[in-house]
Amino acid sequence: MTIFVILGAVAGLYVLALLFRLASYALPVYAGLTCAFLLLRHDVGHLGAILGGLSAGIATLLIGQCLIAFVRSPMIRAGIALLFAIPAGFAGFQAAHALGSLATDNSMLLAILGSIAAMATSLSAWRSVTMSERDTRVTSQFAGPVAGQASTGQSMSAE
Repeated sequence: MTIFVILGAVAGLYVLALLFRLASYALPVYAGLTCAFLLLRHDVGHLGAILGGLSAGIATLLIGQCLIAFVRSPMIRAGIALLFAIPAGFAGFQAAHALGSLATDNSMLLAILGSIAAMATSLSAWRSVTMSERDTRVTSQFAGPVAGQASTGQSMSAE
């Protein structure tokens, strides 16, 4: 019986982590759902709506990451990242508030818990969108000299 309690707690924590990880992708999910429901309303069919919504969500995420990678203005980059972070914060707040209301009715505690979750998911969304730019900068930084060669391109072995 104890093993079931432990496994249940681990499964519950994993579901919570998954919920907040998925909340950081709120804008692409909203875009995909909107596209899917729009396609369903125009009688495209269920398979077409699912594929269209999935492609709209993926395209939203990739376009955001590409824009952050190629735009040089820090203000525009911050604006694009905020477009992803604000819906993620709202989704994180709502998820924490809903899950917290299962345990307590204290509105102050629920507001604090929701605010902490909103900040965490906003930062997670900000990081997931801006990660491609950081990876390319780190990759280009280490793409210089090959291991075993000096920075002048000559071998470091004794001649």
